Amino acid sequence: MTVLYRVLGRDDWEQAQLLGRVPLCGSDQRAGWVHLNCPEDVTLVTGRYFLPEEQPLALELDLAGLEGKLEWLAPTREKNWQQPVLKVAAIEVAWVRAVHELTPRRQGESIQYRLGVAEPV
Repeated sequence: MTVLYRVLGRDDWEQAQLLGRVPLCGSDQRAGWVHLNCPEDVTLVTGRYFLPEEQPLALELDLAGLEGKLEWLAPTREKNWQQPVLKVAAIEVAWVRAVHELTPRRQGESIQYRLGVAEPV
């Protein structure tokens, strides 16, 4: 299976560890599924939707056994990449294989992120 990620802010990750599941973002709530990212899209998505103050992290997921709940959305004008979505109520913390720091770096007017070394969960 392809390695997939969920990007979220540090506060949401701390909350997830207490609850046992990752909180849904507004986009997930509206869509009725959980948005994920391919490795090559993590830094793009982070730069587009997260501020450095949120201390974004990339959760590396182990979705073995959930393949039937995984779907791929076609690229759109707003999101010009193929996007995996998971048709579940929430991501369970038990599915998190590792947590990667996302280090911000200002590049002109924008912030670029670098995917850091994983910390096993």
